[in-house]
Amino acid sequence: MQHLNTSIVPKKMKKASLILCILLSLSSYAQSGYKFKKTIYGYTLDQITLLTTQVDTTYYIEDMILKIWRPDSTVSDTAIAMGYYGYVLQPDYNPDRFLSLELKIMALNDNKEWKKALKYADSLISYYPTCLMGHVEISHAYNSLTDTIRAKQHRIIYERLGNMILKSGDGKSMETAYIITGLKDIEVLTQLQRMQIKKRVRKRKKKHTYEVVTVFKDFEQFDLYFDTSLIQEFRRF
Repeated sequence: MQHLNTSIVPKKMKKASLILCILLSLSSYAQSGYKFKKTIYGYTLDQITLLTTQVDTTYYIEDMILKIWRPDSTVSDTAIAMGYYGYVLQPDYNPDRFLSLELKIMALNDNKEWKKALKYADSLISYYPTCLMGHVEISHAYNSLTDTIRAKQHRIIYERLGNMILKSGDGKSMETAYIITGLKDIEVLTQLQRMQIKKRVRKRKKKHTYEVVTVFKDFEQFDLYFDTSLIQEFRRF
């Protein structure tokens, strides 16, 4: 008969109590500090802020980034979401700063300069660990250099990230748009779904910004909606 290890119970109870107190304290009022008002995986941005910045909580940001990078079968979509969306609250989040580097890496891979692409991609994801395109490009570089093991590791990362984002909505309307935090996420997400982009239009509704993307798949053309509000709200020019 197995016996309960009582030495770990107080710590777990303390953590659970802390999370409960945080959620209860936030349930009494609506979001006030952020323009972004939607819930993500059932959490408001205020809740994500507290849950990812408190060291004693289940979703502390540093732990969630590690889970993104090691997304085995025990890692939930919610944990990955906390890392991906929680990262916009970090001082290092600055997608505009890294856009030129992303484009440079893509060009290097296209020109078959895989060693250079690998070097720059490794630097990119070390500073911007939730960069979807960064993981795509480093996987491509590793694969081209016949390092299939590391290529697979990063492919698993961007596929899990992509699948998580695609569960943040259904993409059929502004209200149910996919919520993204990266400037190149749209290209990756449409590629994952084997779609061809035909047109992109930016729109605004109330305090939210969107990209309406016309795509073509299986002989059918239709629109997908991506919510870019988090990118706009946390931009650091």
